[in-house]
Amino acid sequence: MRRFLVGFLATIGALTILALLAAGGLGWWAASRLLGPSSLPEKIVLRVDLRETIGEVEGPPRLGPAGLGSPPTLSEVVLALDRARRDPRVRGLVGLVGDSAHGLAVARELRQAVERFRASGRFALAWSDSFAELGSGIEGYYIASAFDEVVLQPVGAVGLTGLLIEAPFIRPLLDRLGIDAAVSRRADYKTALESFTEPYPTPANKEMLESLADSLHGTLVAEIAAGRRLDPSRASGLVGGGPYDAEEARALGLVDRLAYRDEIERDARDRAGDGAELVDLERYERATAEENAETVVALVRAAGPIVRGSGELTGTIAGDSLAEAIADAIEASDVRAILLRLDSPGGSAVASETVAREVRRAAAAGKPVVVSMGNRAASGGYWIAADAARIVAQPTTLTGSIGVLAGKPVLARAWERLGVNWARIERGEHAALWSINVPFDAAGQARVERLLDSLYGTFKSGVARARSLSLEQVEDIARGRVWTGAQARELGLVDREGGLEEALDEIRAVLALPADTPLRLRPVPEERAFWRLASRLIATSEAALRAASQLKALFEAFVNGAVVLPTFR
Repeated sequence: MRRFLVGFLATIGALTILALLAAGGLGWWAASRLLGPSSLPEKIVLRVDLRETIGEVEGPPRLGPAGLGSPPTLSEVVLALDRARRDPRVRGLVGLVGDSAHGLAVARELRQAVERFRASGRFALAWSDSFAELGSGIEGYYIASAFDEVVLQPVGAVGLTGLLIEAPFIRPLLDRLGIDAAVSRRADYKTALESFTEPYPTPANKEMLESLADSLHGTLVAEIAAGRRLDPSRASGLVGGGPYDAEEARALGLVDRLAYRDEIERDARDRAGDGAELVDLERYERATAEENAETVVALVRAAGPIVRGSGELTGTIAGDSLAEAIADAIEASDVRAILLRLDSPGGSAVASETVAREVRRAAAAGKPVVVSMGNRAASGGYWIAADAARIVAQPTTLTGSIGVLAGKPVLARAWERLGVNWARIERGEHAALWSINVPFDAAGQARVERLLDSLYGTFKSGVARARSLSLEQVEDIARGRVWTGAQARELGLVDREGGLEEALDEIRAVLALPADTPLRLRPVPEERAFWRLASRLIATSEAALRAASQLKALFEAFVNGAVVLPTFR
């Protein structure tokens, strides 16, 4: 009876709490949408907070300036800023900047949106309490340099200690632990697992990292210099010479003045005219999202490592799900083209090909795909992108990495040191091929090498066909090497530098539309906001319920004296 009561009460309690959370969350959402203000003021100063990471895809629900909902994605932020520069009600922009981890390609996308906003004749003020208190702060300052005025809190700093690339190499530690790594790769620059196989970077890896650093640093310095109207050689020294305190930063021309946030926001309202109000970009985006353009473009967003299967596991690209989204866009009768916003370090070759097949099908159906790359679209990400009608990347995007690798950790020496013996019964010559307890034998290694040769050959031939390059040209730029977007454009792997704006220009070009043709972007898969939020809350509730169920079982077992710790036998 006691066991029954404990289980019953724990289950009812968990379900009640989850129901209250879901109901309260949806109630707040409904109130913020149905009862909240539906109009915008006649004079607007937009305020956008660029300190929190802005994602490529929707994140989990949260309570924000516009009520309960998912925070705006990068494409929503950029498109809202572009709408604002054509909106006569919008007089200016206040950007809250500072420490951020958007990634350099996303940072540049935001800079471009701010520059376009300024080009419309509106003012744009950047405010920061500090560009890193004890850190580099280079990304936040890079974004701020696109505004026409940079304002720093009087007790603040500008980091600007330079660009740093660090990577751990733990081979000596693994040797101490008795852990080996069985890794095969195609080819020299496919260095993703070198941290486990080498004590230091190989010459090829070091060459690649130096080249990436030179390209990224060059872009940062050139654009900060242009934004702050500094001599490039002087800007190069300043970018690596920090940190600077507030007074020093002002004296050096890195910031224009020192003021607190309330002061800069008051100044912005005064500059916009009597009656001007601050409106958070999130509220503005939701109030102005509808567009009436006749030409419909499906917007498909994908971010994370590429995995096989379906579902919305946070932080990954499920190959079947992404392929289905593209297929939905193909089937939609009013969709003229597809904009694929892609940010991925790579992943499963099989899943990548599943998506690439749909990109080719879209082209065959007369619905060209234009890829806009985010921070990364490398390895499997480039496999997907290669067949697009056009590829657009920021000069700070990391792409390429045309290569493959496979491997496993081998714990044989570690088990021996620990005194653990494994019994192994095999049926089949290669039954233990992927066991982490034994290394590859000669026959198994040969099978792995054959598989990698096949995949690498398929990857290279696909790139050669899609990008109109010879196999010899592809081999020269492949070998697993990562390139910046600027380098990739010179090599023919990318068609154009830029972000969403340039990608939309390319869509107009491939559809033979006039350059000023308005486009209506339709997110695919398309869900009503209410049901999207409800499904996310339900998914969160399901995960919490599973955790509660496991805790209930453990509590039950403990109460009844049935907890047994696992032991080796």
